[in-house]
Amino acid sequence: MNPSQVLIVDDSKTAQHLLKRMLQKYHLKIDVVSSAEEALAYLSYNHPAVIFLDHQMTGMTGMEALKTIKASPHTALIPVVMYTSQQDDLFVSQAIALGAQDILAKGAMQPSNLERVLQVLNISMQAPATTESGDKDKADTSLVAQRTNTSIIAAVKEQPIQDVDKVRLQIGRLFEIHIADVRSQINNSTQFIIKRLSTNIEKSANKEAVIGGASLSAVKSVVKNIISAERKRIAISSNLLLAAITLGIGFLGYALWQVQAELKEASKNLLAAAEIRKTETPPVPASPLNRLMADANSADNASLLRAIGWVQNADFQFNYGEPPLNDLQLANLNRLVNILDDAGYKGPLVVDINFGNVCLEVGDGNTWRLARNDLPATQCKMLKDLNPKFLVTDYLTVPYQNFEKVALPLKDGRISIRLVSSGLNVPHVDYPIIRATTTAGEWNAAALRNNRISIQFLN
Repeated sequence: MNPSQVLIVDDSKTAQHLLKRMLQKYHLKIDVVSSAEEALAYLSYNHPAVIFLDHQMTGMTGMEALKTIKASPHTALIPVVMYTSQQDDLFVSQAIALGAQDILAKGAMQPSNLERVLQVLNISMQAPATTESGDKDKADTSLVAQRTNTSIIAAVKEQPIQDVDKVRLQIGRLFEIHIADVRSQINNSTQFIIKRLSTNIEKSANKEAVIGGASLSAVKSVVKNIISAERKRIAISSNLLLAAITLGIGFLGYALWQVQAELKEASKNLLAAAEIRKTETPPVPASPLNRLMADANSADNASLLRAIGWVQNADFQFNYGEPPLNDLQLANLNRLVNILDDAGYKGPLVVDINFGNVCLEVGDGNTWRLARNDLPATQCKMLKDLNPKFLVTDYLTVPYQNFEKVALPLKDGRISIRLVSSGLNVPHVDYPIIRATTTAGEWNAAALRNNRISIQFLN
């Protein structure tokens, strides 16, 4: 994958120009195509870091192109950002379900929204850093980005399918080179024989020569006949060799055609198996938390197991309007740090601040508040529609800074905390489908559970 290459797929010249202009400050190579068909042809020989895909296009739509991209093992891992004017929640959920990384709104898109998406993809305005601290920051950002479920793609990727046409073309070119080399050798040999015979004849011309009772002209005639016969023999051998090579290419093409058919059938079976696995329970990924738990079990470390269990069951939720790093959450973090220190844990902890897409209405003083429980969800103003910015620096309260200075494991450097924010991108609880009967209370019941802090181990 080329980390500095971006593909824009849009049939609108205006939209292409606007998005390309916003991306130019990120030190990227920007390629533009005007249809989904052109994009699929482009992806057959390029592997960009991200694809910005329009929804409505002439010919193949963006949704159809997204399905095709995610179904191919060659392109399934490329992040795709749907770039569209469609803002319906059903469309958003369908796009995410098909594998879209994120959704960007046309027309009303702000540079901050684009910057948020690119930060998740580890693309920044600055040139790539080479310092150790830059590598650490890159690892922190990529940790948040590695949330997509790639279990189905991995099943297909285990048996890669070679491009048979490319192999056939390469073999054909090798045969052409070999044939040209054979012809060159034949010509060189013929010229060498003629030159040697001519030299001998010229030497004999200085003598009165009648060899075996034959005149010099008779000798030249014999030599000419020998050369002609030799040329015919070489031509026949060359033609036979070319015929054998052509026949071999034919057999090889037939064999490659059979292999291609078998590979297509195997690919179809793998994709069918992947569809079946969608309904099955996905395998548990080998996350740092799972590895840490396995190490604790093997080492019979009861303190570390207790710390891991406490993290999984602790209440790290916060209400709408409250600071995420409030007194309760600081108390939880302090207790966690001490438990891990007692268990002998050393290393970083990632504290990820997540927010729920709450349903809002205008309250007193023209300020936003949680919508009434009986208000239809279709009449709400969703938090994401307000284009909020989830900056970690906005949540660094004075109590939190004092906590980092006072906690001994943090002060001594045995344990470190890295704050990040996934914003609205990583919900812990699924939202209900919005229907005419769905109320704001039902929606916010899920949204408020997504107002939470998640803890991850990097060891």
